[in-house]
Amino acid sequence: MTDLSLKLSQCKRVLVIRYRFIGDTILSVPFLRNLRSFLPEAKIDMLVGPQSGEVLEGCPYVDQFITFDTTRFHKYDSGQGKRRSFWHYAAQLRAQHYDLVFVLKRSWSSAALALLTGARHRIGYATEGRKLLLSRSVTWNNKIHEVESTLDVLRAADIPVSDKHLEAWVSAQEKESIALLVPELKTPKKRILIHAAAAHPDKMYPLDKWEQVISSVAQKTDSLFFFTGAQQDSDLYEQLGKASGTQFINLAGRLTLRQSMALYEQMDVCLCVDSGPAHLSAAVGTPTVTLFGPSDPQRWRPLGDGNITLYDDSLSCRPCNYRKTCSNRECLTDFSAQKIVQACFEVLNANDGITNPLTSSSSL
Repeated sequence: MTDLSLKLSQCKRVLVIRYRFIGDTILSVPFLRNLRSFLPEAKIDMLVGPQSGEVLEGCPYVDQFITFDTTRFHKYDSGQGKRRSFWHYAAQLRAQHYDLVFVLKRSWSSAALALLTGARHRIGYATEGRKLLLSRSVTWNNKIHEVESTLDVLRAADIPVSDKHLEAWVSAQEKESIALLVPELKTPKKRILIHAAAAHPDKMYPLDKWEQVISSVAQKTDSLFFFTGAQQDSDLYEQLGKASGTQFINLAGRLTLRQSMALYEQMDVCLCVDSGPAHLSAAVGTPTVTLFGPSDPQRWRPLGDGNITLYDDSLSCRPCNYRKTCSNRECLTDFSAQKIVQACFEVLNANDGITNPLTSSSSL
């Protein structure tokens, strides 16, 4: 052990700050698992968003989740009841007497919150001028996967990293609940999830192309399509399902995040835009096909064997990370629906021996 890791190994009360966004939260699991391996006896708490934090329920690496509810700007992370101020949480966390705080958020305010806990050891990214607020900082490398980036924070603390795989925990009760709520899961057909909604409109794939995907898959295999999303996505999915002329179950607005995870676990394949649910489906072990537009798949692709990442690598402008130089989002609007269909059948073929009915040899 180094001097730093020896000191950290004595810490008894630890806080991890990673509130907000579904994908960011589930991608923290490898960090948490490696941290718990290093500190098996410590009390590890985690500051999470009011909805996104739900994806970590059942996680054996965290002793207590503390909900951080100060804003209501995101449809997948809006709390209920009275929201609290930043200073409310600063006082609440200071009362816990943490020895060590890891700041996996990159904002200035999250590092300030770590400082206000009074913890001696505060470790996080050297972004937004935060070095003075941290006891040790690490350069943020935005060219590597987000999981690898969080693990860099552990490495900066001289804590060993032994693995990087995702996990999620769906309880027996949640499995029973989704079976009762969605009896259509008993179908002998192939169960295919479509997650076409995204918080950022620039991630959206055109609906007419989704219609082509669904129709093509339905013509070539006996399938039942499931749609998930927030309540405000329900009309979009109703329109999509009817336009495709296929059997579909529209569950937008009807499921909690936990129920959605239980549903994803029952799918044969999930077809998603770049979104939190893509990471959730991968985390529960379902093969996931994810379409990327302006964001970087090297940073945000769902991890795990059997997952397929799709994007147009012929465009020199992508990934633009939303600093668009185009007017028509060609990275998505021009992307071939047949490539998504082909990827869908690659997954089904790999898992069930279904022959890919497509003759296209286009590269994915």
